[in-house]
Amino acid sequence: MTGLEQNAIEIPLASGPIVRGLTIAGAATGSAYGQGTILFIHDIGSDLDEFGSLPEIVAVLGFDVVILDLPGHGLSDGDEPDPGGCMAAVTEVLEGLTDRDPFGLVSSGRSATVGASLGRPQQVLTQLLINPVLDEIVAAGAPRTHSARLVLHGDGPEFVGTETQRFFSHLIGEKMLIFDASIAGGPHEVANLSTVQTHVELFFKRYLNRQS
Repeated sequence: MTGLEQNAIEIPLASGPIVRGLTIAGAATGSAYGQGTILFIHDIGSDLDEFGSLPEIVAVLGFDVVILDLPGHGLSDGDEPDPGGCMAAVTEVLEGLTDRDPFGLVSSGRSATVGASLGRPQQVLTQLLINPVLDEIVAAGAPRTHSARLVLHGDGPEFVGTETQRFFSHLIGEKMLIFDASIAGGPHEVANLSTVQTHVELFFKRYLNRQS
């Protein structure tokens, strides 16, 4: 994508580490929709590159984007990935970005478990959860809350008994589900699926709006 302003970002967490990543300024679209900030959080054990060009695609819609490496991942501080610290880290990141609310959250795999506990109290109005897996360590002791959530998965057309069903059943509030076999290849595949992109665009434009 061209014409999008990208800048490095560092956020010192109250717990000690500094998390690092990129900001992408949303394109001016002339849309009547208000804009918000969409935070991308990669799977535990991965890094921010796992989303491929999806962050740029979201920025083209007019939303500002923040994409970060979790503590112990990529360029962020920390020695080892710590599932037990994932919830606190994402919460602290949101607190460090309060001037950018309201938020959308895009997360994947086990880190998507934080999405069940983030919602309107944190100004997280919308969530796109890709190939989510319910991680008991991440979920431990965290209350569930309401948010509008769209789950994308490649877990197979037979929903019953899958990891996706287990995760989906854990969520409360408004939730939607889309299956595409290609998504099994990872979050980066979403950028290659025009039909899925259309759903994502409509979802964010409907539910993430600074004017709401």
